[in-house]
Amino acid sequence: MNDIKDVKPPINLPDLWWLLWLLLALIALAAGIYFFLRYKKSPRTPVIPQVPELPAWEKAYQQLEALRRENLLDKGLFKEFFTRVSDIARFYMENRFNIHAPHMTTEEFLYYLGITGHLNETQKGALKEFLNSCDMVKFAKYAPTINEAQKNFDLAKRLVDDTRL
Repeated sequence: MNDIKDVKPPINLPDLWWLLWLLLALIALAAGIYFFLRYKKSPRTPVIPQVPELPAWEKAYQQLEALRRENLLDKGLFKEFFTRVSDIARFYMENRFNIHAPHMTTEEFLYYLGITGHLNETQKGALKEFLNSCDMVKFAKYAPTINEAQKNFDLAKRLVDDTRL
């Protein structure tokens, strides 16, 4: 009976809550230092001054002038000339009146303009004549004269003149 001993009483461990709080504080401090250094090292994008966007009519004038300087008519590139002048007019209408003109057929475009009332009857007639002559050259393989091409260019310019702010 002497070799059986009673169970030892529980040992009181020291209170280590302060150690847990210290460990959490060190982790938070390390995270704070990491994010501070990361933010400090990240390259900041330089502030680029915003250049005001040109009005739609100015863009159209610049594009028409660039097209005129290319002398496509003198080179005999009528289809490219008519395609470009038509695109300039359509993109002008898109920017000016918020119409998705480049993605519409001529008939859809003219119908939509008839509904919205952005153009008066004279302007609609000039636009219809302009777009139909462009379509004839682009799709029907019509061979225009230089005078017809110049007339079409002038119609595009007049359209911009008549509808600008």
